[in-house]
Amino acid sequence: MKFTFAVVQIPDWHWPPCQSGTWQKNGGGTVQMVTATASDWNQPIATATCPSGKKVTGGGGMCSFSNAILKRSSPSGNSAWVAGCSQNTNQNQYYSVTTYALCQ
Repeated sequence: MKFTFAVVQIPDWHWPPCQSGTWQKNGGGTVQMVTATASDWNQPIATATCPSGKKVTGGGGMCSFSNAILKRSSPSGNSAWVAGCSQNTNQNQYYSVTTYALCQ
């Protein structure tokens, strides 16, 4: 099994500082989690959008069907996160994806 990881740089985004072994949040203000869910027969895609004035600092996605795989999970501009799933089998199954965006 081979894993490939990619680091994506988001404009105006910096890694949070590590202080005394603890990662600190990036900038001021509270971190808010926003979710969005979409359902489809084939490849559901959902975009979680941050409230006005906040930027996305991280995110992820989760598929509801056990035979589905997360095909996409990435920032969408400065203020949203998008995630999408695809079936890993030939079953015709209706399922959903939930996208999570961390906003600050």
